[in-house]
Amino acid sequence: MRSMFSGVSGMRNFQYELDVIGNNISNVNTVGFKGSRVTFQTALLQTLKAARAPQNNVGGTNPIQIGLGSQLATVDKIMVQGSFQNTGRKLDLAIQGDGFFVLSDGQGYYYTRAGALDVDMNGTLIHSSTGMKVQGWTAVQDPTTGQRYIDTNQPIGDIVISAGMTMPANATTLARMEGNLNSTSGILPFAMTVTDDNGQQHTVRFVFSRTNTDFAIQNGPFTENQSYTWRAYDESNTLIGEGYIVVNQFGRVVESGNYLFSTLNPTSSYTINATVNGTLSVNDATRPNGTYYVMVTDSNGRIIYQGENTSTGGTMTINDTDIVSGRSYNVYLYFRRNTVSGVTPASDDQITHTDITNSLDIPPDGTYRVRVIDESNDQVIFEGPVDVSNGQFTISDDGISSGQNYTVEFVSTVSLPLNEVVVAPGASISIPSSGELRFYESDSPSNFVTASFESPRYVTAVEVYDTLGNPYSLYIEFIRLGQYDDMKNAWIWRVYTASGEPITYIDANGQTSYNNTPYIGGVVDFNESGRLSTLYGITWDENNQTFQVSDSELRTIQFDASHMGDGTVTIDLDLTALTQFAGANSATFTYQNGNALGTLQSFAVNEAGQIIGTFSNGLTDLLGQVALAIFNNPAGLTEVGNSLYVPSANSGLAQIGAAGTGGRGTLIPGALEMSNVDLAEEFTKMIIAQRGFQANARVITTADTILGELVALRR
Repeated sequence: MRSMFSGVSGMRNFQYELDVIGNNISNVNTVGFKGSRVTFQTALLQTLKAARAPQNNVGGTNPIQIGLGSQLATVDKIMVQGSFQNTGRKLDLAIQGDGFFVLSDGQGYYYTRAGALDVDMNGTLIHSSTGMKVQGWTAVQDPTTGQRYIDTNQPIGDIVISAGMTMPANATTLARMEGNLNSTSGILPFAMTVTDDNGQQHTVRFVFSRTNTDFAIQNGPFTENQSYTWRAYDESNTLIGEGYIVVNQFGRVVESGNYLFSTLNPTSSYTINATVNGTLSVNDATRPNGTYYVMVTDSNGRIIYQGENTSTGGTMTINDTDIVSGRSYNVYLYFRRNTVSGVTPASDDQITHTDITNSLDIPPDGTYRVRVIDESNDQVIFEGPVDVSNGQFTISDDGISSGQNYTVEFVSTVSLPLNEVVVAPGASISIPSSGELRFYESDSPSNFVTASFESPRYVTAVEVYDTLGNPYSLYIEFIRLGQYDDMKNAWIWRVYTASGEPITYIDANGQTSYNNTPYIGGVVDFNESGRLSTLYGITWDENNQTFQVSDSELRTIQFDASHMGDGTVTIDLDLTALTQFAGANSATFTYQNGNALGTLQSFAVNEAGQIIGTFSNGLTDLLGQVALAIFNNPAGLTEVGNSLYVPSANSGLAQIGAAGTGGRGTLIPGALEMSNVDLAEEFTKMIIAQRGFQANARVITTADTILGELVALRR
């Protein structure tokens, strides 16, 4: 206790404080102990002279009084906060600020700041030194959702934390993604310089985009090989070449084609409906015999077939596995060459069209490189250019004799850019058809550019749950389109599970299809700032090879889990936090609200007194909350031992609530509050008090000596 004493009457007063904790000075570190202050008052006094007020020119004087002993005045509790000592025990709690833990013995409440708590065999939170039950609120579990919550407006009670406590399984209904999608994925644009026959240099710029034709070429949006439409522009930004190129996941070219064939005035063209898979029959009785370069495209412009075929008697058969019965195709024929045997001139020195017995052996109108070979000795009699006009021609040479048999070869002089971009005479760029993405100058292969490629495909996964807690590995796959129609930076996405459950996509209107075609995924479009702007559904018509983007927002997926004992799992995908910048792919799932069944493994208390449990499924949940009480006059509490207090008539009523609210302090887990006595200060004051007593003793000794001398003088 802290005591205050007055000095001896008639002497100068000395005052000191002496701290004693209990009955033993060694108990100064008692947990939660609060010191007391003892004050004393004068018991009796003798007035020798009364006080006098100032009069005229004379000032006033104080009273002259002698104290005669002292008596106890008050014993006051010093309720200031003590220091903290870390213990490392999760159930040791110290209160930082005002407040008391509330304990119950089943008959009444007790209050203490000693926070050494524990759990008994029933899982009840108790005060370890007394066994009294700590009061607070136990979390209530919603029977429908399994969610636990605490209502601090309810009366306090025992806090029970059962070792067998479980967290029920919850179905995933929401999954959130955050992170970046790389804006530089795909085939990147580039420029290269070539030189023409006059030594003039030309710079050609290649850009790559995605079109519906590309989806038709790769037979769907999400195939392993991805097709790109390439376009070549000269210095004046004029389109000089266009085609497609298909690359695999490693950036290796699988195939390529040139769309400008159809603009090079084909010898003939047809639109034909296939009647047999893998075969097209092109019948035209007026078409000249010979070998043609053939290009077949589907209704979307996709090049299905390129190669040389022979037409005989107006009949040509084209075989390719991509030809599907019932679909319509465009066929473009470019005459390349024809050889006519057994031509017998009617007159010397010339061969004319009249000398060819079958009119279909005469090539289409145009200029040809012609050779005339004498069949008797295989000698070339004539070689040179010959014009065919309106099916008529004349080959003149003095080596030609009437009645002799000759073979006449017609070869087209028209140069077809087979996978080339013609820039200027003598300057062209070859498009790779296999292997590396290397574009090179046709006449100078050492002049090349290898296009940069970053896979446009990105896949990440998350584990989701049905209502029974069965886990499913859910994958989301993104493929970059870039600029597509009116979208600036589009990515398509789809979802699939590791166990193969079919995925249904549902738009904001509750529809699972668009224009009577089921959704196969969605598309996200980013603005110029790299932020997400739109979310739509996508469809793919396998029969018509048509890709469509809906006009309804789509972000909800659904799959059937009945084979695992559950029903349908419906999940909303929150993709709004995704970005598209020039950087590595980092998009990932950061949250999903489902979980498997979990069993309580451990728990801890936070600053607000909330008891947080950790379960075997890796999640945490709220189990309860410790209550704190404050009083208007905590010094008025009555001590009942064991660092416990009960209210008194002057303490006020207990105001019970959560830590950190209503003026209540917060908790420090893993620590205990020590005594509020400062030993260094109190020992210093004790020494000062001792010096005072010594001085008083010397004064009394001196006074006694003086009185003795006075007695001696009388004698």
